[in-house]
Amino acid sequence: MPPFSEVRRIEAAIKNKNAKELEWSLWYCRMRQTVPSARPADIRYWSGVEEQVQATLTPPTETKQYPTRKKKSDRGLGSSLIPDKS
Repeated sequence: MPPFSEVRRIEAAIKNKNAKELEWSLWYCRMRQTVPSARPADIRYWSGVEEQVQATLTPPTETKQYPTRKKKSDRGLGSSLIPDKS
């Protein structure tokens, strides 16, 4: 049996990264999970698809790495030797 047209539409949205279709896919996945007659297996399936859609819709942003200098080990309070008062 071929997949339903909604499933094919969601797969195409993920593949093409069409923002409008991804928004619809996200809504559809959430709607399928909230149906009162949804079985636990269906809820797991649609939550997995929702995670895929969400990952495609908002890709992780890379944190910017700025160059840093190494800290000197002999800086700050208490780093120098205290002279003896003898």
